[in-house]
Amino acid sequence: MMRKLILAYLIVMMATAQNLSLAVAQTTVTLYPVADNYADSKYPNLGHYGKVTVLYVGNSYDHAQDIWGSERIYIRFDLTKLANNRIIAQATLSLWQFYAPMSNQTYEAHRVLKDWNETTQNWNNQPPSSSTKTSETVAPNRREVAVEWDITSDVKAWYDHQVPNYGTMIKVAREEHTKDASSGFWSREYPVGPHEEWKPKLTIVVEGEPTTTYAVTVSVSGLPSQAVTSVTVDGELYGSISSGVEKMIIFDRGTAHTIAVSGLVAGPPGVRYRCDANETQMTAAISHVFTYSHEYWVSFSAEPDNMFQTPANGWYGENSTLLASHTGPDIIYNSPGTRLVFDGWHLNGERRQTELMTIIVNGSMTIAAGYRTEYYLNVTSSVARTNGSGWYAKDALASFSVEPPSVPAEGLLGILGLKHSFAEWIGQGSSVDFPSEPEGAVIMKEPTALLAVWQDDWASFILNVGLLLLALAAVAVAVIVRARRRRPNTL
Repeated sequence: MMRKLILAYLIVMMATAQNLSLAVAQTTVTLYPVADNYADSKYPNLGHYGKVTVLYVGNSYDHAQDIWGSERIYIRFDLTKLANNRIIAQATLSLWQFYAPMSNQTYEAHRVLKDWNETTQNWNNQPPSSSTKTSETVAPNRREVAVEWDITSDVKAWYDHQVPNYGTMIKVAREEHTKDASSGFWSREYPVGPHEEWKPKLTIVVEGEPTTTYAVTVSVSGLPSQAVTSVTVDGELYGSISSGVEKMIIFDRGTAHTIAVSGLVAGPPGVRYRCDANETQMTAAISHVFTYSHEYWVSFSAEPDNMFQTPANGWYGENSTLLASHTGPDIIYNSPGTRLVFDGWHLNGERRQTELMTIIVNGSMTIAAGYRTEYYLNVTSSVARTNGSGWYAKDALASFSVEPPSVPAEGLLGILGLKHSFAEWIGQGSSVDFPSEPEGAVIMKEPTALLAVWQDDWASFILNVGLLLLALAAVAVAVIVRARRRRPNTL
């Protein structure tokens, strides 16, 4: 009976061992530089920086000598102290920034291609380095912080004897004439005292023995540099990863494991990233890339909604094609003097005058469609000519007028000078302040009617009639005088 229990226990333990996600413990090794210095283009022939306590990198200006220039750091570590037959999982170069630039600076790490001497090297005789940067990092504009570079790929190549180990060169991403844009770090010569963190160092994570393990390298694409996704191994959180970074995971040979990343990663408002194939099975050494695609939030609104056909609000993949259409009439008459007019589509606030809206999704979008309310302005007058009658959008400013402001009356009275002169406007529209001038404007809050009111102007008529009567009287007097002169004298 006891033998059966022991056998059952061993079977269970063996089965459990097959599902261990991380079979090999990690070892962290810290190395300190065997050589470091910096080269300065402001003083290209000086080569004594290998024994000073500081390392400078970036762009700077010498006020005393009026010289612009750039600095580069050179640093090398001895990897021979590392145990043989190990896997380099991570290698991080760290420098302590005691002097900060005025603004954040991006510094690149490059692999050095030839040997150099820290006591004799200067700007003019600096060794060549790889044109491809190993990594880059941002040094903040504050003091007393560690600045780190991921140089895993170079350390792997040195450890595996693929290339000679001549160390790392650090330079600013853009070397230019800029002042106060450099950083100062402590060198290996600086007496750090109790501040161990001030030392330049290379921290290496070593994993496993290749004879009993296999390594899986995981990376992601399609994510912006600032986005990260979680990595799980057999359902357990293993860490996080971002684009441009590789994560190595070590397993016992003969075991199978499931590696997954987040299916969705949040981005800026209205943006997210989807990985449809976010899980894979691993049984042997392989490099696997999880690919993310962009999705954008697209929202639709239409009023009244029964006059339109639109897709549902939601997340849509980049370059998706969506169709939205206007299915109702262009004009809807609701009541006398009021109507609704199709106002087109608005894509992120920009108006598109079209019945059918074809949308290519290339960002977060807000699509709106609807009708605008219009009111009729009716401008009338019994005489003269009016202007301004027509349909206007709600709250629009509508101008109106009647011209000319004075017109002759009809018939003989008009001939004799009777005029109709504009007096005022009257009408319908509770929100209208009726003007007393022939020209005016109104904000259209409702259907509005305006009627020009006229008054009779007799002044010219009276003057003309008076003049006519005087003329007739003068003619009569002249006739009488002439008649008397012609009458014969009978005396």
